[in-house]
Amino acid sequence: MKIKRNSIKVTYYLKMQRNSYKYLLEKGLTKKVLSNIKIIKKYGFIMKFNSFDLRYKKPKFSSQQCIARGKTYSTNLFINVLIRYKNNIILKNRYIPIGDIPLITKKGTFIINGNVRIIVNQCVRSPGVFFYKNNKEQSLFGTLVPVKGSWLTIKINKKNETFFKIDRMRNNISAFYVLNALGLTQKKIFQCIKKKRYLIESIRSTSKNNSLNPIESKMRLNYKTNEKLNIIHITKLFISKFRNKDIYDLGKIGRNKLNKKLYLIDNFSKNNQLQPEDLLGITNYLVNIKNGLGNIDDIDNLKNKKIKLVGEIIENQILLTLKELIENIKEKFSKLKGKINKKNTRTNFVREIISTRIISSVVRSFFNSNQLCQIIEEINPLSEITHKRKVTSISNTKQKLNMQIREINETHYRKICPVETVEGKNAGLIWSLAKEARINKYGFIETSFYVNKLIQKNKINKIQKGIFYLSSEHEIANLTKIKDKKRIFYIPTSRLQIVSLGTSLIPFLEHNDANRALMGSNMQRQAVPLIKKEQPIISTGIENIVVHNNEYNILAYKTGLVKYSSSKKIVVHENIKTADKIDRILTLSKSFLVKIKKNKNVTHYSKFIKRTYKFKKSKSTNQNTYLYEKSLIKEGEWVKRGQLLTESASTDKSKLSLGKNILIAYLPWKGYNFEDAIVISEKLINKDVFTSIHIKKYKTFLVNNETGEEKLTNNIPNMKYNKSNYLNKNGIIKSGTFVKGNSILVGKIKKIKYANTKIKLLNIIFKRKYIKNTSLKLPSNNNGTIIGTKIMNNKTLCIIIYLLEKRNIQIGDKISGRHGNKGVVSKILKVNEMPYLQDGTPIDIILNPLGIPSRMNVGQVFECLLGLAGKYLKENYELLPFDEIYGPNTSNKIVYNKLYEASKKTKKNWILNPNFLGKTKLFDGRTSRAFKQPITVGYAYMLKLIHLVKDKVTVRSIGSYSYITKQPLKGKSKKGGQRFGEMELWALESYGSAYILQEVITLKSDDLTNKYKTINSLIKGNNLPKPNTPESIKVFILELQALCLDITIYSENLQKRLF
Repeated sequence: MKIKRNSIKVTYYLKMQRNSYKYLLEKGLTKKVLSNIKIIKKYGFIMKFNSFDLRYKKPKFSSQQCIARGKTYSTNLFINVLIRYKNNIILKNRYIPIGDIPLITKKGTFIINGNVRIIVNQCVRSPGVFFYKNNKEQSLFGTLVPVKGSWLTIKINKKNETFFKIDRMRNNISAFYVLNALGLTQKKIFQCIKKKRYLIESIRSTSKNNSLNPIESKMRLNYKTNEKLNIIHITKLFISKFRNKDIYDLGKIGRNKLNKKLYLIDNFSKNNQLQPEDLLGITNYLVNIKNGLGNIDDIDNLKNKKIKLVGEIIENQILLTLKELIENIKEKFSKLKGKINKKNTRTNFVREIISTRIISSVVRSFFNSNQLCQIIEEINPLSEITHKRKVTSISNTKQKLNMQIREINETHYRKICPVETVEGKNAGLIWSLAKEARINKYGFIETSFYVNKLIQKNKINKIQKGIFYLSSEHEIANLTKIKDKKRIFYIPTSRLQIVSLGTSLIPFLEHNDANRALMGSNMQRQAVPLIKKEQPIISTGIENIVVHNNEYNILAYKTGLVKYSSSKKIVVHENIKTADKIDRILTLSKSFLVKIKKNKNVTHYSKFIKRTYKFKKSKSTNQNTYLYEKSLIKEGEWVKRGQLLTESASTDKSKLSLGKNILIAYLPWKGYNFEDAIVISEKLINKDVFTSIHIKKYKTFLVNNETGEEKLTNNIPNMKYNKSNYLNKNGIIKSGTFVKGNSILVGKIKKIKYANTKIKLLNIIFKRKYIKNTSLKLPSNNNGTIIGTKIMNNKTLCIIIYLLEKRNIQIGDKISGRHGNKGVVSKILKVNEMPYLQDGTPIDIILNPLGIPSRMNVGQVFECLLGLAGKYLKENYELLPFDEIYGPNTSNKIVYNKLYEASKKTKKNWILNPNFLGKTKLFDGRTSRAFKQPITVGYAYMLKLIHLVKDKVTVRSIGSYSYITKQPLKGKSKKGGQRFGEMELWALESYGSAYILQEVITLKSDDLTNKYKTINSLIKGNNLPKPNTPESIKVFILELQALCLDITIYSENLQKRLF
């Protein structure tokens, strides 16, 4: 069946990061950062910076080369300077390096030390003034937030006293004294603020406390005797804090919001510094709110929030270094003062004058340690695009965030997805942008609308004909019922506009509980690309957007004819003008250009452009999944602009394909699918249905230190030839070799050095070996094919081995549907033991039916039934969620109509049983008897998640022990086992398993003598030895003895001291 797809206008969803960083490099560094250090004077030196003349050096390596070499993709920043010393020009129009900053790639990421990273957008308080109430203190607050500088808070407490407070300053300053100190007369103050008692009460309170001077808090002054002195101190404080351009800046947004809030004229003031009239207006507004005349602001409203993009975040980091940079230059001037008359001064002057380390180190530490800079998720295209569209409201300060911040605000509608967020302690603090949302240059979230009527153009940003983007500031009314439809000016562009890209991929979303929809959107991001991928029978049509914004899918730049197509590149001839509409050219001769020239009736030929699309090399992602490109077109095909030319590991037929369409049944099965456990068929393993490819990286270094010197070799002592014959002459494994567990990947030996001659003599006497085998071995239970090796020589020689591993599904792996119906594989049954349909088709997966009613996940039932109809009709469907706008029970009608059609066309009446709609009779594979009740059966789109049992579970046989407690270490990297903890002990205690408890807690844990005897006893079948005193008890007693408590352990007769 051919379903006519809607022509979706594909927008570039990842453009915000690149535009923000582009603005930083072009204008941000010159206007906002380096303009603060125009002139530096010290010790007779004058240094002038031309901040508008910046230059960037071309990176030495490309982005792909930086990933391969483990380098940082960055550029050197140069600035034009003029240096004078006692009216003598030393340097003029000379470009001096001031630091390195990383460059952003085409896909909006950064490459730091070979790792692909991304900076998450941060949500902060927007500049402006905000009024709010604290119910506990029964106080009103007004907070003035600038772009740069101190926060100013005005407070009216329950005693009607009005105070000013700067940042977190403990002392409060009377509002009257502040306004008077800034030049406002008493007449003007009381003429504006008619409720005089709020200012008078603050004067009385201040006189009682005698704490007028916030600068000198130790100095208690009396208002009556030291009035002038206090006003001078307040004036100095406010001028230094709020009237200095280098320290304080309201910004355009802050000034604009202040004008709208306080003044009748929007353009009352354009000065970005705080004016006395501003403080008077804020105080008056707060007094009016106290008397019921004004409104309190909603702090969580998006018009009061601002999103910091990557450019602004990096800009703030560089601003922090300017003060240190200026002080460093002044120190260099003092050192260079004595060398100024020497010959080689000018050549060395440039190197010594500015330290590039200051800016570079701060930026580098931000990218390596800040929580906003994260390693990008590249499991599949959806996880990558979702990670780039995340917004976090978590700050670096350890501030407790209340529930009000986490809740959904009404202004989030169409801008922030109400469903998709992280699970756990950060729930509600990390958001995902809605499908059509974008962030404008001022940092406000906008969403698209169709315009229904002419409006004022100066209030909106017009991007194309008929579509406008509006922020929360432009949205006015909150209506539950529409009284007059003629007054509707804006219409949403899509009914999926309210949710994110990940959530919009869930079919029948409106029938699911929000908690399960959240899990479904998160599970799709964790889906591993499969070898035999398949597009879903039921999709929403949003899959094309995700695919078109993926780096590993090449789009045609212009319309043209495909000349050449291979596994490495595609060549397209563009600018071929056609008189008729040619959709496809089936055959093509070698001299196709001559043919086009001769046949003038069909085409008109003009100059063509030969465009080559080169494929990227297949690589492993940060999560060890496999990425590759494969051509979709053949020679002779006619391609249109924006058409997909290639497909990646997660696409099939130009659609996002993260899983497989699997035949499922909702049926209890001997308790094996209890509590979301899943029973699967052996057919899924034999036919590689859920088989995925993973690339693992193994790294080793050649260490040369005081203890010895390591050397690469293929001649390893005490090693058989057949175990080392696949190593090359340098001892590194050859590419293409299939290896198993404990195979040598890199052959290394270490020549041990002995500094002490006595130890060397003893080793000669006892014939101790000087050579130690330190080869890199493949961990046990692993196998795969070597696909590449890399040697990097920085400070020490590093050898990296890449292993390709095919992983089939096994017990313990996690699989999920698109509706959050996740579970762990608990049992693998043979095909003949699985239940089967009336036509003999065996079921692939058995799910627990109790997972639907309690979780209100009706959407997965609709998908299951419509998938069954689509499979037998050989049709695929695109269904946008929220189809109830066309009428009640629309989803039911679509599903039952398709089931009815499938039953009639295939002549299989069991597909739609009129007595039990959506259910059918199922037969037991072991007994061939029908189950007593009809069962829901259908095709669902199932995903294999990244949480694989092979990476999770580990078994310990040998390994290191803790030096203090003598217990085995925990952790897979240290060859440790999984700890038998407190809750596991409770389980054994509930069954009264005393001997197993004794064996686990003492014999196998920290009983040194009986630890090895236990192994022999188990092998020979003898009784276990009697336990001795555990090491942990000894450590506990020693700690008590360290506290001067004489505690010892004796035998029963008190004769023998055991410890």
